[in-house]
Amino acid sequence: MATSGQDVTQDDVARVAGVSRSLVSLALNGSPKVAAETRRRIAETATTLGYRVNAAAASLARQRSRTIGLVLPNLRNAFFEQIAHTLGGATGARDLALFVTVGSDRPEVLHRAVESLLSVRVMGLILVSPWLPDEDLIAIGEEVPVCLIGRRSPGGSVDSVRVDEEAAARLLVGHLAELGMRSVGYVGPRVVNDTSRFERESALRFAAQAAGLTLDVRECGEDAGPAVRDMLRSHHEPLGLVIHNDILAIDAVPVLRETDRHPGIDVALVSYDNTYLARRGEFSLTSIDQPEDVLGTTAVRLLCERAEEGTTSAGSPRDVVLEPALVIRGSSEPDRVCG
Repeated sequence: MATSGQDVTQDDVARVAGVSRSLVSLALNGSPKVAAETRRRIAETATTLGYRVNAAAASLARQRSRTIGLVLPNLRNAFFEQIAHTLGGATGARDLALFVTVGSDRPEVLHRAVESLLSVRVMGLILVSPWLPDEDLIAIGEEVPVCLIGRRSPGGSVDSVRVDEEAAARLLVGHLAELGMRSVGYVGPRVVNDTSRFERESALRFAAQAAGLTLDVRECGEDAGPAVRDMLRSHHEPLGLVIHNDILAIDAVPVLRETDRHPGIDVALVSYDNTYLARRGEFSLTSIDQPEDVLGTTAVRLLCERAEEGTTSAGSPRDVVLEPALVIRGSSEPDRVCG
């Protein structure tokens, strides 16, 4: 533990108070967006530790850099790889550098990833589907410009760009209904492991009800195979299988090949992201296309505009919603030529 007030940092206060450093910064700067009880606890912790503002460090932290920080949930999903590639091109076109780090489904690990970027004074942060409470995201947005990809803006001055989940669900369910599927099964990651899971499931449920179909939900870990087998055992009628993303949908392909089900006739497999994996002939996945080039370039534009305007603590959030497209391949229509 530090021995003098000047040595005590906001990281120390955050650790003892059990909150993020961003929330500490927000509370100590008197922001009304921090709950009164939380602000009181942080203030008491800072006083107990003898925390004092380092004016020189604060001045240095306000200096602009030419680096944008990118926080990815993990490196398993090919979609995140494509987003990182697009962001690299978009930042390079503006003579900016991209600093990439990997977060986690554990908030404390994700906070450390964010803090590591804030410590090198990035000009802004782009977070892809971050699993953090709205209050924490708003707090981070008070320190630097922030743009989210794949998640609604929590408010404050945090911008976002995402694909319309409701429209995507209507496309998928409409396609399955046209094929004659009588029920829809959704296999997704545990809610704590993916911030888009709840919104996606809700959109699919609404679309299925509108089409007169039932929605059955199964959770899975990193391998969707067991959940898919369980779903198939429970449904002997024509079943539309919706998998949360392409990487998980690949697990369903060998499971379907073990059965006597016929794609497009009594089963149809569809997923999200339309990555290069979906386009491979051995998988040929029908998938919702999320235009990563538009997502990436829009995120960089929003971030740069907010940095140039200096509106980290003011201004309404901008929530850019993109229309999805459905790319149909052999996993739902065997005679379809692969895209």
